Amino acid sequence: MRRSSSIPGQTLLNRLKTCLPDSLTGGPETAAYLAVVCAASFTMISIWLAERCFEAAIIAVIWLGVRERRPFTLRLPFSLPLAVFFFWTLFASIAAGENPVNRHTLGKFYILVLLFIVPPALRGAGRAAWACKAMFLAAAAASIAGIVQFVADPHRSLLDRITGFQSTWMNFSGQLMLVLVVLSAYAFCFGMGKKWWVLLPGLLITAAIALSLTRNAWMGVVIGLGTVILIRRPRLTPILAAVLLVLYLAAPTDYQQRLLSGLNPADPNTANRIELFQTSMRLIREHPWFGVGPNSVASAALHYRGKEVYLDWMYQHMHNNLLQIAAERGIPGLLIWMWFMGRLAWDSWRVFRRAGRGGTGAGGPEALLVSTAALGAFAALMCAGLFEYNYGSSPVLILYLFIAGAPYAFCEGRPAPGGPEFKHGAPGECRSL
Repeated sequence: MRRSSSIPGQTLLNRLKTCLPDSLTGGPETAAYLAVVCAASFTMISIWLAERCFEAAIIAVIWLGVRERRPFTLRLPFSLPLAVFFFWTLFASIAAGENPVNRHTLGKFYILVLLFIVPPALRGAGRAAWACKAMFLAAAAASIAGIVQFVADPHRSLLDRITGFQSTWMNFSGQLMLVLVVLSAYAFCFGMGKKWWVLLPGLLITAAIALSLTRNAWMGVVIGLGTVILIRRPRLTPILAAVLLVLYLAAPTDYQQRLLSGLNPADPNTANRIELFQTSMRLIREHPWFGVGPNSVASAALHYRGKEVYLDWMYQHMHNNLLQIAAERGIPGLLIWMWFMGRLAWDSWRVFRRAGRGGTGAGGPEALLVSTAALGAFAALMCAGLFEYNYGSSPVLILYLFIAGAPYAFCEGRPAPGGPEFKHGAPGECRSL
């Protein structure tokens, strides 16, 4: 009998290769791709592990570009507003008397590097869809962890909500909100009949978001799903409204009251949001051009608060993306940030239009998937961001940047083998063949 000469490690590696997209041609390319995907997916499991994967992804993508002479460009359409936002942040820090070169100020811009390494990693047939599946798996695991926490103690207070693998319920619910929107885009773009398995992670994620009692995530889910349905199946919009009404009527009284309490100014949680809004408006009126600096809002807000009944820690941020960024960087800084975020959404819309509603245009079904997901995630993040500073949450921001960066794989650069063909446009363009 002939003894097999296969090595267990090689066998495992070969099995892994069969599960990965066929467009991955070799070890370095596969390593770069997996590092990028893991950086996004693992942020729902362990932010430390996600950061290590992020660092590895940066090195791997740059090394792969140098080694195989693949185009790696910083001249993506969002580069100009991002650069202006970066330099305005430095000016705002200096004007406020802060050291502009510090971990807090530069940390978020370091995370934004993800927008540059996602496109080359996802450029190839099957890669975007596979990355979405990895994201769904991680979200399902995080949802199960949160549900187990709730079952272990179902009588939690609002200050002790389920968190999954995260340190706060805002990070937990914010991440699941984005993944649920991507999951809906996946189902609409590839068909529920063929992808029936999306129901299981969908139910788990929905249950975890509901149990988190986080209203901004609830609203973000509604707006994000509504956006996906509006651009993919507009005739289903009334059905979504009917489903939401049924869910509200069938929900326990505590959940109904939790939702309606946002409309009651006398509710303690609503009252503190009103206090933060008024405080931030007074602060912005006093510092309209450069704000008080990214590191000084928490301390400066104490001089502009209207009531002394709230503890100092409540003013750590303004619980609103627009107000927080305006307080940090002034009104011009807010406008530049909106330009940057709007550019991400606009480029996703252009990829969506080229892909066509049936995914028969440039980039095919995967271009339709990532552009639909990016538009829905943008709407969800912006809506939830009216009631929470989710742009300041690294776990949520990493996941969103991965989703927002994916459409650029279909509008810039040379494709990997097996992928659709694209060509470079002029600086600031998002053009495909």
